[in-house]
Amino acid sequence: MPKTVLFHRDFRRFTGGHLKVWHYFEHVRSSPRHRARIVFSDETSWDATNPWSTLRGQALPSWRTDDADVLFLAGLDWEVLDPAERRSPPKPVINLIQHVRHADPAQPLYRYLEHPAVRICVSVSVSEALRRTGRVNGPLITIPNGLESAELPPPVPQDHRTVDLLVVGIKQPTLAVEIADRLGRTRPEMRVQVLTEPVARSLFLEMLARARLAVLLPHRTEGFYLPALEGFALETLTICPDCVGNRGFCVPDETCLMPNYTVDALLGAVQKAMTLSSADRHRILSRARTVANTHSLGEERRAFLEVLEQVTQ
Repeated sequence: MPKTVLFHRDFRRFTGGHLKVWHYFEHVRSSPRHRARIVFSDETSWDATNPWSTLRGQALPSWRTDDADVLFLAGLDWEVLDPAERRSPPKPVINLIQHVRHADPAQPLYRYLEHPAVRICVSVSVSEALRRTGRVNGPLITIPNGLESAELPPPVPQDHRTVDLLVVGIKQPTLAVEIADRLGRTRPEMRVQVLTEPVARSLFLEMLARARLAVLLPHRTEGFYLPALEGFALETLTICPDCVGNRGFCVPDETCLMPNYTVDALLGAVQKAMTLSSADRHRILSRARTVANTHSLGEERRAFLEVLEQVTQ
């Protein structure tokens, strides 16, 4: 009899966090020894960006743990349990931790650390941040985020790329516009594209693949930062400042350029990238592609199903 893993989501708009929970949902569905079930909040949006949109008819109408063997919680999903259930969950909990802010006492997420769970962290940076709190109740396991290579378009030959620079500023729109404006005055010949609003994931990846160079502007802190790895995989020379969660794969002058998080430093990195020798450019792109290849969704799945097997024994 397959073991049931119960998920919960409150999907208002597409985020990388929702995408990663979707990946874990699919990991469970891939296992003949387990089955995935999910409940959505009443406020969930069912537009085309919702990864579960084609499975809407299979969603459970309400949250009931009686028939579940494991509860899979991420972010604020703990709120679906009442306070007594959080302190003593009715079923084993796997808690996906996607950001270092879980370790910040000022954040609402911090209070969940004292509740018992097996916690899967998406990067070593997240694991270390949680461990330093001294509050974690249960095992801490690091499973680095994986890339779904099937979602990526093939890399475009460098001489066929139609954009010199893509500035990805969905999380930092004001900064993105300032970078583009200053480049427009100092480098008017550059073909610059600025992204400040969310777009369909397939379109974003196509935009990234068409650019020779990408400036990626994450939040100041992240648990992981998938767009950088996507840039690596698409052989787009990447400029990405430190955001904590990207330290495991963003290596200055080896896989990307990592300037300080200021306009002047970012513009300086653009200038440096534009004047790299062909040998240095090739070296960085090749190393970045190699690193991206080590972050496969298949490896993420293997590692997670191993944990799930132990939890459900």
